[in-house]
Amino acid sequence: MIRSVSARATGARVVAARALQLAQPSAGVRLALRGLTLEPTTGVRTAATYAKILDKVLGIDVHKKEKVVPQSEIDSIYDKPVSLPKTHGIPVCRVALWSFQLQRIDFYVDFCRKAAYHMGVSCSGAVPMPTVVRRWTVLKSPFVHKSSMEVFERRTRKRVLFVRDTNPEVVAKWLAYINENIPVGIGMKYWMHEYEPLDIGDRIEKALQTGDTRHVDAQSLESTRYLQHVVKRGRRRLWTTYKDLPVYSRDTVAKMAEDIASQLKANPRANIEEVTHNMVIATRPPKEEKRKKRKAAAAPAPTESPSTPSPPA
Repeated sequence: MIRSVSARATGARVVAARALQLAQPSAGVRLALRGLTLEPTTGVRTAATYAKILDKVLGIDVHKKEKVVPQSEIDSIYDKPVSLPKTHGIPVCRVALWSFQLQRIDFYVDFCRKAAYHMGVSCSGAVPMPTVVRRWTVLKSPFVHKSSMEVFERRTRKRVLFVRDTNPEVVAKWLAYINENIPVGIGMKYWMHEYEPLDIGDRIEKALQTGDTRHVDAQSLESTRYLQHVVKRGRRRLWTTYKDLPVYSRDTVAKMAEDIASQLKANPRANIEEVTHNMVIATRPPKEEKRKKRKAAAAPAPTESPSTPSPPA
């Protein structure tokens, strides 16, 4: 015990002497620094037992101290992201992000929110979605070591951002910016909401009639034309299907309804539209009769020719 105490004391004296030898300036430097306070540029890490000895020997504080930086000097990029308040709550865009690394996706979500704040986009906070976990079990070795297996898993982290009450053009620029600066290992997908004025139907109808498409979106006009084509084709098919149906009496309709009800009672899972369609189509006349009717309708009416008297024998 005595030896250990004396060894510690000897070690302390050696450390203090070495520090004094290193920190003691020359004569010229002492004259230049006379009357000035010596501030160490580098601190010396020492044990707590040697702190008082070094302070007394060197006459200065040689311990490292944490530098306190005022908050005004910190770059705003290190602050938490701030979101603009929503005004009406009208959804404009929804952005989905996913990655296998949690730290990377959280960093990129903060980048997207800060970019949205500076571009005037009202973006919500990061909404965490359920983590998708996939596992694979692989044999370590076949034959006798078949019971020894390894399990590998992959965790996919997902986040969602909602954009509301923003001009779609600004949102498109924001999406282009974050897509241009997206890091490796992150996937992104977004959905845009488009809104049309209340008189869009009148505008499209007027554009179809006049051919002036300045006030109508080309995509809306094309979809309307396609819809008209589909409706016209459906009406043509409907007319060709039911134009040859006979005129049903009240008793015939009641009997068909009873037959449909009995079929549905026998098979509750049957589709009522298919059963009704089959029942109505079954009442059409056969094809031969339809052909005869078409030929009779297409044949010209016979004309009576004036009778000529037969010549005398």
